[in-house]
Parts: sequence; structure tokens; C-alpha cells
Amino acid sequence: MATLTSKKAHNWVDRGDPADGTIQRLIAHLFGLQVDECRQKLQLPATTIIAMVAADATEVHLVGYLRSVARELGIEDRPVAYIRVNAIAMWHVAKAALVRDFAERVLRGEVPRNDPTPQPLNTWLAARLLTPEELAEFERGGQESDES
Repeated sequence: MATLTSKKAHNWVDRGDPADGTIQRLIAHLFGLQVDECRQKLQLPATTIIAMVAADATEVHLVGYLRSVARELGIEDRPVAYIRVNAIAMWHVAKAALVRDFAERVLRGEVPRNDPTPQPLNTWLAARLLTPEELAEFERGGQESDES
């Protein structure tokens, strides 16, 4: 079976490792923490960042979240530009893992083909949402209601 990863690869992306550990290290670096001493505290923020990126968050969203993490950890606020540079790095780490994982699922045949529907969206929705009478009127183009 085709795969993008190899356990012998020199980096976490190509080995197929999760992004959590890398993001935990970046958060620890950002806040001047020792990752080994704080791994448990950093697990939720790392998982949250990955979920935020998966949900289409930008690095600006991550900046706001990281500032709230700093408050929760009782850490002095960092300059926004410094947080933003770190947020950009974290965003890219999460996105690399998400794209790699999706590509692996495609290679395994777990992702159905994205064949576009032959119908326009309004026709497709009308056929599924309207009553038979409303659908008939929709298909006539609403001409009957315009004449009344």
C-alpha cells in the first residue's frame, strides 16, 4: 500500500508522528517553560491549536488563544509580534500534520471522490426541501405566482 510516511524518516512529518509534541515544544519555548516539566499542562493547548487550525483558524486567532493560555498559566504577556511569529509556526506545524494525515487517508481510499453534482445548488436544494407543489412552482420559474 502506498504511504507518505516512513518510520526511518528524519523528521516528525515524514515519520507520521502527531503534531502535539512539536506544538507543545513551541508553546514551552514561547513562554520560557521546560517542556518536560509542563507536558501535561501543554497537552490541552496543543490539542486545541490543532483543532483550531482544522476548523480554519488563522494565526491571528491563535495569537488570541495563546494570550489566554499565558493568562491561565500565570505567565507574563509577551509582545504581540513575538506571539504572532510563534503562532505562525504553530499554525504551519498543525497544518502540515493535517494535510499529511488527509493525504494518507486519500491514499488508503478512505476519502470518497469529490464528484460535483450535475445539478445547480438551487435545484438540488429545492428537490430536497420543497413540497411537491412548491417544487412544481419552482420548476415553472414562479410564473404562476407572478400572474396572480
